[in-house]
Amino acid sequence: MKRIAVIALGAVTFGLLAGCSSQASRMAECEAQGISRDACYIAEKNRQATINASAEKQALENAAHAVR
Repeated sequence: MKRIAVIALGAVTFGLLAGCSSQASRMAECEAQGISRDACYIAEKNRQATINASAEKQALENAAHAVR
């Protein structure tokens, strides 16, 4: 069980570090293209949700393989 937690934590950490740019810089870049702040905010939230879902999916797959 401890191994599964470590794998899950690693996946989430990787997901948070993916992209290596801050939320503020991505928002500013989006707005600089003439896109509304609301649309940029929604795009950023969707980006974060996608990263988190991917990390969770990978953690669950890793956990399933660990108990086989």
